[in-house]
Amino acid sequence: MKWNRRELLGAAGSLALPLPPLMAQNPPQVPTPDLANLHDFADWISRENQPRLSFLDAKWKSLQSWKRVARPLFRQHLSYDPKPVPLAAELLGREERDGFTLERVKIRATTVYDIPACVLIPAGLKGRVPGVVAIHCHSGRYVWGHQKIISHPNDSPVLLEFRDRAYGRPYAELLARKGYVVIVIDGFYFGERRLRVETIDVSTAPGEMREALQALKGLRPDTAEWLAAVNGLCSRYETLTAKTLFAAGATWPGILVWDDMRSVDYLASRPEVDSRRLGCLGLSIGGLRTAHLVAADPRIKVACVTGWMTEFRAQLRNHLRSHTWMAYIPGLYSSLDLPDAAALIAPGALLVQQCGRDALYPMSGMKGAADKLARIYAKAGTPERFRATFYDVPHSFRPDMQEEAFGWLERWI
Repeated sequence: MKWNRRELLGAAGSLALPLPPLMAQNPPQVPTPDLANLHDFADWISRENQPRLSFLDAKWKSLQSWKRVARPLFRQHLSYDPKPVPLAAELLGREERDGFTLERVKIRATTVYDIPACVLIPAGLKGRVPGVVAIHCHSGRYVWGHQKIISHPNDSPVLLEFRDRAYGRPYAELLARKGYVVIVIDGFYFGERRLRVETIDVSTAPGEMREALQALKGLRPDTAEWLAAVNGLCSRYETLTAKTLFAAGATWPGILVWDDMRSVDYLASRPEVDSRRLGCLGLSIGGLRTAHLVAADPRIKVACVTGWMTEFRAQLRNHLRSHTWMAYIPGLYSSLDLPDAAALIAPGALLVQQCGRDALYPMSGMKGAADKLARIYAKAGTPERFRATFYDVPHSFRPDMQEEAFGWLERWI
């Protein structure tokens, strides 16, 4: 079952989502707050910090005047602004695929690291075409980055099974065949940029990690067992990684946004790309990175956020335990909630796809975020440039959802 925009957004911009029949007949029990007796304190903090910089505040009459204040504030809260370096990239390899050429490059990000990227260039180009940033998901699979949405002849059965379940197909390739130049980077902590847990000295590792690290040493690389062990250890090290980044004066989203903006720099510099026509899309953490990228970078004109749009206050009771440290920007909430930040793309076009059977977010948070975005776009005078669609599926970006996203890109880019 798919709920379309007419079912979601009425003439006044309010959102009324019909619940799936099973949910309507058997309403779930309200669980105990995850923080038990401490929940009320956290909830009080959130009420005291209700976002005060939303465009919906009556003081904002002009979208542009709001954005002149809100975007720099968003960037400031990311707490990651390395010294700029000249844009440079090294071509590592090129291969011809069905309908496109795939280039593997390294993009200079800062004075100390490069970003591994794949660039997909449509065959038979006769002029400049739009460019798209496609962002891979998290899914607890750290060994893979771009591989989640770009195929390779030697893909393992484990990767094929994962991609089929989450995506159904390597959708970045479809975008290239549709005529877009597509860039996919390995996000920080994934793919080539993951934590190399297999190199950690077991004898000096934290005590709670030693047994798992010792077990990893006995596994053959790239087997299903090895992949599960590495992914599990990377997951356990996420907390320590986040603490270290925060202690060093950065935020995890800040690093992700910086690198995504650097990928936009490179994409816009390509001779095949019309830099005035750039889009972005992604599932899960890819959806959140899309929302953060459009908040930070005005060059993106059309975006699709799939499977990561909610009001943060709705998450507090029972929906934070399964989320990654990569999601949180300390101190931002008192100014901007996630839908407020994503609305910085306006009047650029924004599609939000929600998964109706997604356990990562309460329905109230997903509906509330979609409703808020609809009201923001209505106030901006461009209600047609926002769409919220709910699909009766678990957390995923299935082919029918992709087709809607592709149509959205084509309409507005």
